[in-house]
Amino acid sequence: MSKLAYQRLDDLLELLAKQTTPLPMKELAKSFSISERTVRTDIANLNDLLSNVGAAITLVRGQGYLLKVLSKEQFNNWWTESMSSADSFLTTSEERQAYLLFLLFKNETPLSLDDFLDQLFISKNTFYSYLKTARDNLMTYQLKIVNRPNIGFEILGNEFAKRQAISDLLIEKDLQEYLVGFTEMELALFDNIDLDLLQELELKHLAPLELLDSDYYHKNILSHFALAISRFLAGHEMTEFPLRVPVLKPHAQKILCHFLAALDQAFDIQLTNGEKEYFTYYLALNAPRLVETEAASNTSSETAAAIVDELLQAIKRTSNFDWIEDKMLVEDLTSHIEGFINMNLMEARRSNPSLATIKKSFPQAYDLCLTHLEILGKKHGLYFSQDEVGYIALHIAGAMERNSINDHRKYRVILVCGTGRAMSRIIEAKINKYYQETIEVVDRLSYVELQQHNLSTVDFVITTVPLEQLSIPHIYINMAKLDKEIVKIEHFIENFNEANDEIYSLFREELYLHTDVDDKDQLLKKMTQQLYQKGFVPEGFHDSIMKREAINQTNINEWLAIAHPMSLLAEQSAVSVAIIPNGVDWGNGDLVKFVFLFAISKEDYEDTGEIYSLLLELMEREDIQQAILQQNDYQSFLKHIKQL
Repeated sequence: MSKLAYQRLDDLLELLAKQTTPLPMKELAKSFSISERTVRTDIANLNDLLSNVGAAITLVRGQGYLLKVLSKEQFNNWWTESMSSADSFLTTSEERQAYLLFLLFKNETPLSLDDFLDQLFISKNTFYSYLKTARDNLMTYQLKIVNRPNIGFEILGNEFAKRQAISDLLIEKDLQEYLVGFTEMELALFDNIDLDLLQELELKHLAPLELLDSDYYHKNILSHFALAISRFLAGHEMTEFPLRVPVLKPHAQKILCHFLAALDQAFDIQLTNGEKEYFTYYLALNAPRLVETEAASNTSSETAAAIVDELLQAIKRTSNFDWIEDKMLVEDLTSHIEGFINMNLMEARRSNPSLATIKKSFPQAYDLCLTHLEILGKKHGLYFSQDEVGYIALHIAGAMERNSINDHRKYRVILVCGTGRAMSRIIEAKINKYYQETIEVVDRLSYVELQQHNLSTVDFVITTVPLEQLSIPHIYINMAKLDKEIVKIEHFIENFNEANDEIYSLFREELYLHTDVDDKDQLLKKMTQQLYQKGFVPEGFHDSIMKREAINQTNINEWLAIAHPMSLLAEQSAVSVAIIPNGVDWGNGDLVKFVFLFAISKEDYEDTGEIYSLLLELMEREDIQQAILQQNDYQSFLKHIKQL
């Protein structure tokens, strides 16, 4: 059992520790049946660990790799401790619980109670507490943990459910770490296969399918492929696939067939039909545009085109935003919704790793989509989840940002975005909007595509994926703080213009509350009543607000809410403000302290983007937040807001 992140690291370190002379690269690769690239990856991972314990693996030019101990006492102490327990990398309860599941899934034979206690370094009571949590988590997948007398603990259930549980419960899909390579848990789970070889084969054989549009979904595909091969090699074959398997379009079927044949040859295996269906399913799930639709009914492309037209017509009718002739938006949105429809045919759902960021960064676009898509979904027999609404909102936000853009640019720039075409469109639009005199975005690439791209004609790279090494200058932008991060490119552009004073005219002293209230509905009633008495909104305004809250809470984080009605009902535009120092329960345990109730007329809605930006800036300024909470008068509030 491995004591480091994965078994091969243990074996590699032990091998190097026994040597007094350098080991050639070819010999190391041959010893572990892996590629030279994988050896370099393993050595880099080891050096990250060894840098803190007085040792390093160095390359002796022309000879090979050698372990050098810089501090014998420090290294020996670490070696003794780490090689005798798993405690060196299990520092939290969550890590130990995850490792318990890892042991159950990874071991070929059942483990006894003593095995678990020795490897987790916990008491018997703590083990059974962890075991209960594990059993509860696995119930969702119809998996059971059983303890066979005199044999040990093991997981019972079908192989597909086990793979689902491994993917969901063990592989952390944090965007930054997940996108740029295999995570430590993946390396540990898949330590019986050459992951670099798998990736090389996938990039080579599946290139015609153009899977690199989204690093996230491309990595999902690769991770599930690795899981399938690793489990297959460990003897956990899938002879029958339990779900309906979509039919791929003919060209995709042919390409996948050749890829699977290449895998059989490279890994010396013979994949069963069930395994081949597993590959087909996860390729289709993460690239639904490759799915063939039934000829007997309307094709998914026709339905998607109809939904896009109806959505844009509804947005124009209710908000005055007119994007019906925006060819880029129509094309991108139709392609996305076609894929969504194909997933519905598969009876599958996909998560949106950027949903929280989308709600936080593009609340106006999200709200534009939410209510219309609920109506359109019912009409067309589809369910648009919050995750899917978030994806579509990205396309709408991109259309917003493209408004009033000129094409004159100067610096040649590549934009790297790991979360797909829609997000990269938004970032590109923002760059074009604010940097139009100095920047030309010549290409939008995923992280994987960047590695293969010729950068000789590019001035610099703007990236949402952290890059450690690149041959040309690059600037990292945090997507969660998009507007603020873009401003930081000071040596290429002018500073943002200060917000127009017209924004602040939406705030009024008679619509300002600094109060303590413990009921959300009562607060919204009071704020609505103020608006109604001043003639800003009609009588049914509060009912529309509560209907909108019932669909989805309007707080964009745990302490700030932008409440608004289902449609643009206001007769005159204004923003009612409530400051609640002790917070009001907005649902799901969120104590909201800042409430901005939007009463915006249809005529003014196009011009309200700046106030959304203002409130997003407020979310980043803790000093302004605290000042507003501590001073209860309107003039102080306005003064602090104008500092943003």
